[in-house]
Amino acid sequence: MAPGEPGAGLAVRGLTARAGAFELAPADLDVAPGRVLALLGPSGSGKTTLLHAIAGLIPARSGTIALAGRDLTALPPERRRLGVVFQRPALFPHLSVAGNVRFGPRARGRAAAAPGDLLQRLGIAHLAGRSPRSLSGGESQRVALARALAVNPAMLLLDEPLSALDLPAREDLRSVIQGVLAGLAIPVIYVTHDRDEALSLGDDVAILAGGAIRQAGPAEEVLARPAHPAAARLLGWRDLGSGTVRAGAITVGSLTLTVPEGTPDGPAEVFYRPEEVTVRAFDPGAHAPGPAATFAARVERIVPTAPLAQVHLAGPVRVTALLLRREMAGPPLRPGGQAWVTLGALRAVPSGGPGGAARGRPP
Repeated sequence: MAPGEPGAGLAVRGLTARAGAFELAPADLDVAPGRVLALLGPSGSGKTTLLHAIAGLIPARSGTIALAGRDLTALPPERRRLGVVFQRPALFPHLSVAGNVRFGPRARGRAAAAPGDLLQRLGIAHLAGRSPRSLSGGESQRVALARALAVNPAMLLLDEPLSALDLPAREDLRSVIQGVLAGLAIPVIYVTHDRDEALSLGDDVAILAGGAIRQAGPAEEVLARPAHPAAARLLGWRDLGSGTVRAGAITVGSLTLTVPEGTPDGPAEVFYRPEEVTVRAFDPGAHAPGPAATFAARVERIVPTAPLAQVHLAGPVRVTALLLRREMAGPPLRPGGQAWVTLGALRAVPSGGPGGAARGRPP
């Protein structure tokens, strides 16, 4: 079934919404049943505004929202059959863990099934009788997710559920969420500002920046071929510089680079991936080895982060390489020393990318 057809999942068309002075540009999205769309963007980009409009928590100013062919646009939140998990779990303190999970179905006038299976899947069955006040942040979010799933929703929305957790709890719960989402046959939207979350949890990714969807598509495709500067930066590509593409090449500083086939002529910003930069020992009597995107550079500084060290280099352009410690073993790189630098993957993205009200439709 094609995206946007009745029964095909979520179909958002031309949706606009306002939160205070912030206004969301017209947004188009499709999320098929069994697919997870990661909505990735920086703080203030409009992620939560878009999610709240889909959930009915703020009104749509224009456009439509349909789920399985049913128009939700004018329906109140309680009639949309959605499960929602927010940044803060907002559990009822007077109810036990099991009572919180049973609350949703009862509030909707349905008999509440025993929550044991859900709690087991989320690894918190042993907490069923506990008070929310005694739970850790990660445990509370697991209860909130169980509560959202207990209503048998037609779609699940998660608004940065890991953002308030410390790193160990965040990584642990991300793994749990990944397993739970893989078993769902409904559309899921997962909002995050963290690209690792987006790429590990999302089948598809939509990039939101400045209140507009800049790019959307299968996660691997968007990661490999960003089409907007905001998408490139959010997905870990680094700025190399800007120039003008002519006949398949672009000059940045004094470095002329071949751009991927199909790159249109015109002003562009060039991006590289720091983990695909190769750094070799420098031999002043030898010609630059390897491909054309190789140049001599001076090592400015080394930041010994783990597992990848950051090596900052200055040549015709400035770059940062992310290297494993064993790649730096010998001959050793030292600040002030010289090295050959080869850039791996490069993208020349038209300056400004697609138009301001960019729209995306992941399959």
